[in-house]
Parts: sequence; structure tokens; C-alpha cells
Amino acid sequence: MELSSHASLYRSGEPVRDAWLLCSGSVVRFQPLEDGGRRAIEVVQGPQLLNLGETFSATHYRSSCESSSRCILVAIDMRVLRPMISAEPALSASIIEALARRLSATETDSRGHHRSTTGAQRILDYLLEQAGEPGRLAGESTVTLNATKKVIASQVGLTPEAFSRSLRQLIDQGVLVVDKRNFHIQHAALLDTGLGDAGHRLSFARKTRRTATDMRNGLPPGALINLCGRLRFLSQQLAIASARLVWEIAPADARIRLRQFDGEFERTLARLRKLPLEAALEEPLAAVLRTWPAYRQALLSTAATAQDRLKLFRLSEAVLNVADHLTSVAAQCAGTPDARYVNVAGRNRMLSQRIGKLFLFRELVDTQEEIDDQISASIVEFDANLDELRQGSRRLPELIAQLDEVAQQWERFSAALAPDPSRMNRNRHARLLLAEGDRLLRYVDTAVKLYERLTK
Repeated sequence: MELSSHASLYRSGEPVRDAWLLCSGSVVRFQPLEDGGRRAIEVVQGPQLLNLGETFSATHYRSSCESSSRCILVAIDMRVLRPMISAEPALSASIIEALARRLSATETDSRGHHRSTTGAQRILDYLLEQAGEPGRLAGESTVTLNATKKVIASQVGLTPEAFSRSLRQLIDQGVLVVDKRNFHIQHAALLDTGLGDAGHRLSFARKTRRTATDMRNGLPPGALINLCGRLRFLSQQLAIASARLVWEIAPADARIRLRQFDGEFERTLARLRKLPLEAALEEPLAAVLRTWPAYRQALLSTAATAQDRLKLFRLSEAVLNVADHLTSVAAQCAGTPDARYVNVAGRNRMLSQRIGKLFLFRELVDTQEEIDDQISASIVEFDANLDELRQGSRRLPELIAQLDEVAQQWERFSAALAPDPSRMNRNRHARLLLAEGDRLLRYVDTAVKLYERLTK
């Protein structure tokens, strides 16, 4: 049976005639409320049997169920299934095991034993349960959720507004990267790096007063270097989004990214301007503020000609250079080895995007030889930076493991730079490289966050 998105599978009060096997897609179960409303009680993603409790213990459904995406389901007639369960011990054992797992999950449900925890912790626990990959020290787990924000918020006992605030907290802490419906959990960032206890999970405050504190006291050195460094890789992401429009690589998504990165660049600049910065940072920040408007204007314009594209490329390099100088000065002001590692890791974060930008612009501007040299230099620098970071890992297990993940993803990204041309056309090649670059960015960004936490 095929069910379109937001279609009803069964409603509360209807008789239980079939056991439903969800083969693909996702559904949401709702509990009716006395006021006529309903509350989401479970989001299910296939493949698995749905609603085991009611299916085997009730004659009529107490809950209702509808699809949250296109689904493929199989209906198993209960008049046939019940005799089979009685006759087949192996099938009976499987059903009992599934019921036991569901009972165990209910006993530790985020709406139960997490009532006293913060919203961020509830969301994280829910996503980790969905990922089903406990104990990983580094790398990422990706959870794709087709349910709406309102449904997921109800699942973890939060209002949609509180859910959004808590989700932002997880993103700011580097624990989570959200891309549309994909939630990328960064395992190394889950640990409170710097405490010396590899088993100590990161905690989340109920309320954050970051803005007021920043304005009074400034940021810790590592956080300031990271913030400045974000301007570096954002300058490259903006260029990639613009080049994707010319290449016609998912242009609608490219426009969305262009707006998102533009907004983030603006917010980062605004935040830096409000901070009580050291005098040495005033001129480097002013240089970014002077250079950014021309680049922004070029990004908002249509790069119709080769001359337009070359201008955009040069401006992206100019903004990168001034942002890099700002970040380097911030690291020098901190004056500690750990601060340098934040900057070095941040350089690799930027390089993960710069190489992608250079790859795209190589065919858009008439400077192929220059760009080839820049790609080669970027590859050499990334390798050298990674070696230096490994030497400065402090032998912290999560940091060592994360750098290993970075190295493995760097190999995949490097391989994507030169795939077999007989298997892949120009556009698919670019898509592959950008996808590997996005994954590399997430891994390196987590490493930056870990070094930031070590910088006091």
C-alpha cells in the first residue's frame, strides 16, 4: 500500500483489523485530547511494525496515525497473523522482543525521565535515540526527520518556540548541524573537552545570556578567534553559492544558501562590532567592514559575463584575505599555543570550502593556471595544518578520534577532486565534490570547536 504525505492510516476509535508494516517513509501517531485537540506521541520511520501495543492488545485504536512523508506499507490481516504467532515460536519471540524494546524505550522516554532536563538535552537525547549509534567517540550520525517542527517538539515535551531556542543552542555549541530535514550529530562535540574526563557529557544551561556578557566582558580567546574565523569560510561559501547558480547546480537551494550565508556574515560582523575588542583588532575589523560591501553587492548581482565572474572571484579573495588577517591578529593577541590551534583548525575549515570555490571558478574565469596553483597550495597547506593539529591534540581521545575522522574525510574529498572522467560528467563531478566538501566542513568545524574549548 502506498500512502501520500499527510494521509490518514487509521483514526482513534476504528477497529484494529491489520498489523501495519512500515517499509519506507515516516508516520506520526497522535493521542486525542479532551479539548478536541491532539498530541504527537510517536514519530516512526521504517522499516518496522507500527503500534505494537494497540495492535496486539486492543480491539479498537486509541491513537490515530498519519503519514508525514510518502510511505510504503504492508497490511497483515490479524486473523491470519494471530494463528501464525501461536504456531511459530520464532515469530512469537520476535514480537515479544519488539514489544520489550518499545517498553524499555517508553520507560526512558524523553518526556519521562528528562522532565527535569533542559530542552537542548531532550532534543539531543531524542536524536541520539533515533540515530541508534551510541558510544561513538567522533564523526557524525545523521538523522533525517520528515515530521514537522511542531510534531517533533511535542515528542520531546517542548513548545515549538522552546524547541527552536534549544535547537539553536545545540547548533551554537557545535553539537548539531542542521541542513533542511537532516540533523548531523557531531559525536566528539558531545563531550566536555578540557575537563580531563572523556566520559563527561556537555551540559546545557537553561538560559543563555551570551549577548549581554559578550558586551560587558568580551569573548574568551578561543571563541573570539573562532568567531573571526567564521568570516573566512563564510566568504568562500558565499562564492560557492553564487558559482552554483552559474553552473545551475540546484539553483533554488543555492539561492537559499546565498541568503543564509549573507545573513550569517552580517550577524557575525554586527556581533564583532559590539564586542569590547583589543586595539590591535580595530583596524583589521575595519578592513573587513570596508571590503565586504563591494563583495556583497557583487553577490547580489547576476554574474552574467566572464568579467562579472572574475570580479566576484577577486572580491571573494579580498574579503578572505582581510578576514584571515583579522583572525590571525586575534590569535596573536591571545598569545597561547591553544589559540594558535584554533586558528590553524579554522584555516582548514576555510580551505575545505576554498578548494570547492576554486574548482567551480576554474571553468568560469580565464585564470585556470593561477587557480590550479592555488588548489595545489591549498592541498599542501591542509595536509601541513592537519599534521600540526595532531601534534597539538593533547592526547585527548575525542580530539584524536575527530582528527582521524577529518583525515579520512579529507582523503574522500581529495579523491573527489579527480574522479574517473569516464564515469562522471562535469555537473555530477561538481555535485560530488561539493557534497564531500560539506561533510569535510562539518568534521573540521567540530575540530575547531574542540580546540576552542581548550583555549581558556
